[in-house]
Amino acid sequence: MAKKKRPAVKRLTLPGQLDNWVLYGFLAIAVVLPLAMSRPLWLTFDQFDITKILFLRLLTLFTVIFWIGKMLSSKRQDIRWSKLDFLVLGFLLLVIISTFTSIHLPTAVFGKYKRYEGLLTFLNYGTLYFLALQTFTNAKRLSKLGTAITLGGAVVALYGVAQYMGHDPLPWAKLPFEARRAFSTFGNPDLLAGFLVILMPIVVAEFLRTKRIKDKTGRILYEVFIAACYIISLASFVFAQTRGAWLAGFVALIVFFVIAFGAMRKNPRKTFILIGITVLAVVVAVIYNNLSGGGFNIFERIQSAAQFDQGSAGSRLEIWKAGEQVIKARPVFGWGPDTFRLTSQRYETLKYAKMGGGMTVADNAHNYVIQLAAGVGIPAALIMVVFLAIVIFISAKRTLKLPEDERFVHAGLTTAVLGYCVHLLFGISISGSTSVFWIIVGALVATSASVRTLQVTSRATGSTALKAAMGALVLISLVSAYYGMRMFRADQYYAQAIQSENSGDFQGAMSAYNQAIALYPNGIYYDNYGLFLERVGVEQQNREMINRAVNVYREGKDWEPYDMDHYVSLAGALARLATSRNDQVLNDAVDTLKYAIKEVRPNSMPAHLLLGNIYLFQGKYKDAISALKFAYDIQPQEIQNVQLLAKAYEDIGNKKQAKLYYEKALALQPGNAEVKQAIANLSK
Repeated sequence: MAKKKRPAVKRLTLPGQLDNWVLYGFLAIAVVLPLAMSRPLWLTFDQFDITKILFLRLLTLFTVIFWIGKMLSSKRQDIRWSKLDFLVLGFLLLVIISTFTSIHLPTAVFGKYKRYEGLLTFLNYGTLYFLALQTFTNAKRLSKLGTAITLGGAVVALYGVAQYMGHDPLPWAKLPFEARRAFSTFGNPDLLAGFLVILMPIVVAEFLRTKRIKDKTGRILYEVFIAACYIISLASFVFAQTRGAWLAGFVALIVFFVIAFGAMRKNPRKTFILIGITVLAVVVAVIYNNLSGGGFNIFERIQSAAQFDQGSAGSRLEIWKAGEQVIKARPVFGWGPDTFRLTSQRYETLKYAKMGGGMTVADNAHNYVIQLAAGVGIPAALIMVVFLAIVIFISAKRTLKLPEDERFVHAGLTTAVLGYCVHLLFGISISGSTSVFWIIVGALVATSASVRTLQVTSRATGSTALKAAMGALVLISLVSAYYGMRMFRADQYYAQAIQSENSGDFQGAMSAYNQAIALYPNGIYYDNYGLFLERVGVEQQNREMINRAVNVYREGKDWEPYDMDHYVSLAGALARLATSRNDQVLNDAVDTLKYAIKEVRPNSMPAHLLLGNIYLFQGKYKDAISALKFAYDIQPQEIQNVQLLAKAYEDIGNKKQAKLYYEKALALQPGNAEVKQAIANLSK
C-alpha cells in the first residue's frame, strides 16, 4: 500500500525568518523582564530595577536589529501605521523638549536611581510600541504573547507565594515594608501587584480559550496547569496586600467578564470552574493568612483605604497636593522626566513631613497622571490619557466582534491594559511592568481596524527617509543599551564598595566608589561615599579624611543641586571640622543649611535639627530654639529633638520651658538618667 506523502514544509525566506526573530524578541522581553533580578547571579546594590533596565535595553536592541535586517532584506518594505501613532509621536516630542528644559538633565535622561523612567526609557517604550505595531499582525501572534506572559508571570507569582509562606531561598536584608508581604522579583509589593494586574486577565483568557491540543488528556492537563497558574497569581495578588492594585484587578476582571460574556456562554463548564476557583483561591488565601498569623486583615485593609488622614492613603493625598503645586509651577513642559523627587521636596506639605517624621521624601507621585504632568507637562499627560483611552475603547469594541477564541485573547490583553491604567492612578510605573504594557498596547493597535500599510520600494522617494528613521532607531537603541550596561556595571562597583567597606578594606572601598561614580554619577553614590569617608575620618581622628568627605559631598551637591540630602551631609561634615564656636566652617555649614531650607526643602526636619544643633554650639540660643522647635513640631517623638530643645531653653535661663521639654523627653524614655538629672537640677 502506497504511503501518503506528507505535505512539503514551506521554507521561510530570510525576511520571514528575521520576522519570526522579532516576534521571539518580544516574547523574550515579556518573559525575561518580569523575572530579571541580580540575585543570586550578579552582585548589584539595586537588585531589581537596574537588572530589568539592562535586559530591556539589550533585548530591545536585538529586536530592532532583527527588524531592520528583515526590512533591508525585503524587496518591498511595508510599514504599518495608525493615526494613533501621531499621539505617541507628539508625546515623545514633548518628553524630549521637557528633558532639555529640565531642572536636572542627567535625571531627565536616565531617570531617578532605582526607577530609571527618563528620556531613554520613554524612547524605549516608543520603540516597543512601533515594533509591536509591525509584528503582531494576526490573532495567532497575539495568542503567543498571551501565553508567554502567562508562563513567565506564573513563575513570578509562585515566587511571591513562596516568600509569603516563608520559603524564600534567598536571604534578604531588612525590608522597607511590612513583614510577610509578597514582593517576588520586583522588590516591592506595590510593584509586584502592578504586574499581577496585567497578568491575571491574560491568564483567565488562556484558561478559557480552546487550546488546540489533539490529545484529550494533554488538553485537560494543560487546562489544569493554567488553572493552577491562575490560583497562584490570585494568591500572590492577595499576599502583596496592595489596595489600589486590588481595585484595579477587580475592575479588569469585571470588564473582562462583560466583554467576553458572549463567548463564555458557549462554554459554561469553564466559566463556572473559573468563577469557583476565583472565589476559592481568595477565600483560602485569606483563611491561610489568618491561621498562619499573616499580620493583615483583608477587610480592615480595604476599609483603611478611605482613611485619608493617616497611613498610606493619607500620605498619598499629601503627595498629590505637592504634585499639584509642582505642576502649577511649570504646567507646559514640566520639570523633566522622573524628576519628581527633586521637585516635590520644595512643595511638600507640612502634614506630609509630619506623617513621615521629616525623613521621607516622595520620589514618585503614586499617580501616573500627576507624575507625567509634573515631569513632562500637562499637554503630554493629556495626550497619554487620550491615547490610552482610545486604545482601550477601540480594543474593547473590537473584542465584541471577534470569534470565541480570539475574543478571549483580545479581552485578556485589553483588560490587562485597562487594569494597569487603573493601578497607575495609585501606583508607580516601572520598566518591568510598563514595558510589557507597551508591547500589549502596540499589539492591540496592530490588530485594530485603524492600521494602514505604507509600501516603500528601494526606488521610492520615501526609501531614504525610512533608512534614516531606521538608523535613528538603531542609534537610540545602541545608546540606551550602552548606558544600560554602564549603569549596571556602576552599580556592581557600588555594591563592591559597600562590601569592602564592611570588611575593613578601605582602599578597595574608595577605589570601587570612584569607579561607580565615574560610570554613573548619581546622588546616592556621592552621599554614601562621603558618609564612608566621614566615618573613617571620625574613627581614625583624621581631619584629612573628613575634608575628603566634604569634597565628595560638594561634588554630589553640584551634580544634583536640588536634593536636600547633599546639603545636610555637607553641613554635617563641615560642622565636624570645627575646632571652636567661632570657626568659619560653622558659618559655612549654617549658610549651606539656610540656603537649602529656603531653596530646596523648607520642611526638612534633619536640616532644621542640624541647624539648631550648630546654633546651640555657637551660643545663638534664640536661633537654635527657632530651628529646634520646627524639628520638634515635625517629629515630637524623637528624643534628640526634645532634649536639644530643652537644653536650648535651659541655656537661655528659661527653666519653666526647659523642665517642660525635659519631662516630655522622660516620658519618651523613662529610664534616661541624663534627663532625670537635668530635671533634678532645674528643680533646685
